[in-house]
Amino acid sequence: MAKKQLRLCIDRVIPPHLKPIALQRTIEVRPDNRPKLTPSLVKTLNMSPNPALRMAMERGKYWKIGQEVNCRFLDGSAKQKKRVEAIAHEWEDYTTVKLKFVTSGKAEIRISFVADDGSWSGVGTDNLVEEYFQKSGPTMNYGWLRDDTEEKEYRRVVLHEFGHMLGAIHEHESPAATLKWDKAAVYKEFSGPPNNWSKADIDSNVLGRYSKTQTNFTSFDPKSIMLYEFPAELFLDHKGTKGNGELSKTDKKFMKSQYKKA
Repeated sequence: MAKKQLRLCIDRVIPPHLKPIALQRTIEVRPDNRPKLTPSLVKTLNMSPNPALRMAMERGKYWKIGQEVNCRFLDGSAKQKKRVEAIAHEWEDYTTVKLKFVTSGKAEIRISFVADDGSWSGVGTDNLVEEYFQKSGPTMNYGWLRDDTEEKEYRRVVLHEFGHMLGAIHEHESPAATLKWDKAAVYKEFSGPPNNWSKADIDSNVLGRYSKTQTNFTSFDPKSIMLYEFPAELFLDHKGTKGNGELSKTDKKFMKSQYKKA
């Protein structure tokens, strides 16, 4: 039996020199995205050689309550577009943000199927950083979704990427995650196809975790749409994670809490 290939989406992290711009954009969209200057954060900023960059990492990336976000396809077949749009709207049941799919004009979210062979999305208001996501280019990509891709895979990937678009990070990178990675096995797995990642890519996309001060988070949710299926052989305790194709109860509850009506 052929080994199942692990396809993960790529973390589209804004580079350090653009983080002050990302912070400015997200505060313009939603003032409560401004980082709260707790005593521990003030101490960190005072110790940092570049406070602006450190502070820019301590921010929310949420859209404005009730905001209408325009989404536009840059390419793709009629069937691909229809399937993505239908699935994406499911998030509207759990957030006040509205997704408006347009065929022309300005769009905060620009979707491609051919930008590269991976799947990825900007996280929340990072999509507005045009110095990183160029105006004419995509902010979201579905590199392996085709007309004949099975519905289960479409749902898994589209719900996941629009979770990122709304501000969610990968569940395995949550501060609450306690996964016991076998690092040697992880490096071996993801350095080969279909990902072909460098050690730095693997550290960033698999092994790294966000700090508690960077994120709002729940307890680790093994059923989250933001968690990938990782096989048992990648863990020292041989306890893998399950592949999730639907929004979990915690996904729904948490998104509602971050976008609750004023």
